[in-house]
Amino acid sequence: MLARFAAGSVVASVVVGVAALAVLLIAFAAPEVTLEQFAPVLALWCVVQLVWGLWAMLTPRAWFPDRLPIWGAILGVVAGSLAMFVLNLPSRIREEPVSGVLRGIGAAVLVVVYYLLWILVRRVYRALASATQK
Repeated sequence: MLARFAAGSVVASVVVGVAALAVLLIAFAAPEVTLEQFAPVLALWCVVQLVWGLWAMLTPRAWFPDRLPIWGAILGVVAGSLAMFVLNLPSRIREEPVSGVLRGIGAAVLVVVYYLLWILVRRVYRALASATQK
């Protein structure tokens, strides 16, 4: 279980770090964009590592590790729905209304990104598992 948690948390940590760097570069390059606009996203990112680690631990035994990307895509559906529709983060960041169609496209993109990232989680898990067996 610890290897599952570690694999999910490690990938999430790297993704959050890269995303935070992107936000800083955007804020630096575009003076009209402030970090305060990204505050809701930055606050949510504080718990991403924990959520990904716990989600990896909750993976059904029959799905682990081969169907792990599909399990990650399910998390992407949850995260995309919350971010785009419940919290309406695009409108909060842009400080103007964003259409439901664009938010739906954003949620779909998030599902695909989560699927791809959970391929990395599977690889990290296999690397951790093989390292502990030696």
